[in-house]
Amino acid sequence: MNVKRLRIFHEVFVTGSITRAAERSFVSQPAASKMLTNFEAEIGYKLFVRSNGKLIPTDEAHFLHDEVYSLLHSLNHLEDSLKTARNNRAGRLRICSIFGPTYRFLPELIAKYVDKYPGVQISMHHSGCSGIRQGVSSGQYQIGLVDKSQSSFSHESVALDMPCQIAVHKDHPAAKLEIVTPEDIGNSPWVTLDSENVTTKSLKMHYENRNLDFNRIIEVHTTVHALSFVELGMGVTLVDALNCRHFNDIFRMENVRLRPFRPRILEPLEVITSNVHPLSGMAREFYDRLLEELNACIGEAEKREQTVRAN
Repeated sequence: MNVKRLRIFHEVFVTGSITRAAERSFVSQPAASKMLTNFEAEIGYKLFVRSNGKLIPTDEAHFLHDEVYSLLHSLNHLEDSLKTARNNRAGRLRICSIFGPTYRFLPELIAKYVDKYPGVQISMHHSGCSGIRQGVSSGQYQIGLVDKSQSSFSHESVALDMPCQIAVHKDHPAAKLEIVTPEDIGNSPWVTLDSENVTTKSLKMHYENRNLDFNRIIEVHTTVHALSFVELGMGVTLVDALNCRHFNDIFRMENVRLRPFRPRILEPLEVITSNVHPLSGMAREFYDRLLEELNACIGEAEKREQTVRAN
């Protein structure tokens, strides 16, 4: 398999243009066109059809691209590792996480790590849980943070439960309470993560157990998006301990108030590593520090709630 042809295929896939693919690959347009033609001849089917001046991927191209992209990504990591070894530089830390921890928690932790190991190369990505699990299994990432607990023969994992608070608009009657319950929310609309999310399911179950209507009007992908709707007075949402920790210094949402919510709802977070590719000493040090900080965050959240109950 010719790697140059795979790169041209990837570039045409993302740009829809042979010309742009050639520019991004630093080859001539005729050379890029020939490589794509030869690649299609090699595999025996068309990868693109032309429409309105653009090259549109076929179904076969969509199926193939995920594998090609993963391979190219691994090759890039290999090239970087070879250069690192040649230059006698420090190692590389490769992390992939769901969106929440990448917003502030991981960057702060990485900054402290780089301060100690200034030569280390950092790769931090965010993705969906299945992509993170696959990346850790293949060795593409050393450490992954996912929000769905799932047993696997290819992962070592540590599961943590992050306490949630409720975010309400400052003008909502519940904003004046120290602890908020579903009855206090009344018929106010909820902004939640998708229906299969653990916190959404737990919230819905508690409403059903209390014979209350669960008025969910907006579904979002991240807590950050949910908070934006709360800021606009469009509903209430749950916020996990990590986002609560950085709420005041990052989100700066003056119209939003965070309050403890009862019954208690926990957001699962799982830290995974490969049980086939052992962590290097430097990566293990980061991993240990990561778990320490996550447990500290949980401890801070529980301490805040104990203070509220004591008052």
